[in-house]
Amino acid sequence: MENDLHAAKSPSSSAIWAALLCVACAFIAACGSPPDANIPAARTDECDDPPRERETLQAFAQACNAATNIDFPDFDCDQGTEVPETHLSGTYPFQFCDRPNVLNHVCDPGSRFQVVKQTNDAIVVGHCRKKNSGDHRYGDIAAIQYNKVNGNTCFYQALGVLPNNVTAPIKGNGSGQFPWMDPVDTANIQCAKCHDNGPMVRSPYLAQLNTEATNRLPGTKSGSGPWDQRFSWNKTLPYAFVGKDFQQWKVYSVSVTGTGSLCTSCHRIGISSLGAAFFTNDGSALAFGPEATAVSQAQKNPHSADSPIWMTPGQITHSPANETEAHAMQACAKAIVDKQNDPSKPNPPAGCSFVQYGRGNTCRAGPIRGVINGATQSTPTSSRSDTTVDAGACASGDCPIGFCYWRTLHGPFWQTTPFNIPIGDAAYRGSFLRIFADAGAWKVRAFSDPTGGPPNAPPGGTFECTSFKEIAKVPDANNCGSGLASIVDKDGSVLSDSVKVGTSVSVYPLTGYIGNVAQMFAFRERGDQLLASETGGTVTLSQRHDANPPPPHKPGPLTGETWTSGCAVWSPDYIVKDVYTDTDVLLVPSAQAQNARCYITGVSGGWSSTRNGAKEQPYAEIYSGAGKEIRMRVSPTTPQDAKDRVGAFASCIKLN
Repeated sequence: MENDLHAAKSPSSSAIWAALLCVACAFIAACGSPPDANIPAARTDECDDPPRERETLQAFAQACNAATNIDFPDFDCDQGTEVPETHLSGTYPFQFCDRPNVLNHVCDPGSRFQVVKQTNDAIVVGHCRKKNSGDHRYGDIAAIQYNKVNGNTCFYQALGVLPNNVTAPIKGNGSGQFPWMDPVDTANIQCAKCHDNGPMVRSPYLAQLNTEATNRLPGTKSGSGPWDQRFSWNKTLPYAFVGKDFQQWKVYSVSVTGTGSLCTSCHRIGISSLGAAFFTNDGSALAFGPEATAVSQAQKNPHSADSPIWMTPGQITHSPANETEAHAMQACAKAIVDKQNDPSKPNPPAGCSFVQYGRGNTCRAGPIRGVINGATQSTPTSSRSDTTVDAGACASGDCPIGFCYWRTLHGPFWQTTPFNIPIGDAAYRGSFLRIFADAGAWKVRAFSDPTGGPPNAPPGGTFECTSFKEIAKVPDANNCGSGLASIVDKDGSVLSDSVKVGTSVSVYPLTGYIGNVAQMFAFRERGDQLLASETGGTVTLSQRHDANPPPPHKPGPLTGETWTSGCAVWSPDYIVKDVYTDTDVLLVPSAQAQNARCYITGVSGGWSSTRNGAKEQPYAEIYSGAGKEIRMRVSPTTPQDAKDRVGAFASCIKLN
């Protein structure tokens, strides 16, 4: 049930925070051969820039051992389990077999896999690819070191004519040691392009070892063991990259409503970026999903009981319905990637969204972030649009506690049906955008139903969630919580109203925009307004609106919501508070930008209106300026006396 947590702040209500999104195909293949040699427009993480200094292999391995809480020992490739290549035919590298290596698209007889070391929480796995090498020799050796509690992950790679005896990376790669690549060279292979929904690529190639007593790939065996749990393995497991040369890596989970959603019923589906640049052709959403459901697969024998199709589990031969699902997910991912790499590209379709769930482990990465129905615009439709996404989900109760808010926002917000028809009901005609709590997790919902009227655009925006652990002055992030407050005008007759919702020890983003929240702009007076603000130590949620909005709008129901969030013995340290603009305004200078979290606290003006046949929607956007300062802009801004102009308010708090 939505809004199952709306009491005053308390440790018990803090359970709504969650750090990772549950969404997508599980996937060791570690990095393969080197690849052929794109940012949310609103902001840039401090980890987007390349590292100022490189790391030696020994320093990297030391950091990895500490971060994953497991030491990477020496191992012998020949002691691994040989990966079967059944019904093999042809000559390497053009052979066909039942379960080829999907990373390199070859059958690779003689390759071996092993669990080098493991505990209940951490694991080191090694994959020794034969690549037609002689006895006790391999052509490609890769290893992954992973802690499933904190998500910390390390990738190691070696290429060439390699011996079977592998020395631990902590010993370096000098004379007499195994020739592991330096971390920067491994990073340049860009492993996360394929490993984008978790550290392990669980294709049938290595998943066929699931009956092995020891040398089986994590997440491939059914059961409750700490390294089994096949059908829930990559839903919520954390993921973070260790090492100075890997801090730019980011991974995102993709979700889609309707066709395509089958792909996320068991695990995440991912896309990835190197800093601000999103990869366009690799990974679980863009490549593995369509490959796993296709009529045929490179170097694979025809689908049969001996050589079953990759997806879905239990499927033996090609399913057109499954392939349609995979291509719908791919189309969603491509639309997201194209838009992130080029803001002039069309917005992703309604119901297509993504959220960052993994990044470098030592940088101050951006908050958990997702986009629903486009950051600043969406595509008009004549039919109902209803999208709900997780802002985060955890399988256990130990998720970090934090608060969620809007960084960008677009309308329109409107309602023509009376207040007694519940929002989202089949008879409801209107739109809304909400951050809400459901079963202990933050969720986001965007809704629009113009059925029977002209086409209209679904509202949406960019939501973020910040953990209280990231705020230096919070003494105990476990003693924090959130409470929901709302202001309601059931029929548009209450032209001005306010309610007390908290105190100055709270953060108070405006999180819910339901119905006719603001319909008319008034130059110099701002016009209609919905605002969460703080004065004299008291946080209030207020609304005001004109009794005669411009046609075709009429007074009607409106609801505004804020989740006020705070912690014991902590008061937010503001850089700016409730700053207003109806054009473009500086919020935080570049020197302070990395130490800030900014969010929208209010809107004013014509948020029910659109232009150009609903193709241009009102929006507010907190973004990174040319000098990396933080700014906020709105649209439309002209003509000066236009009643459909808009304004917005924002606040920014310090992290340190």
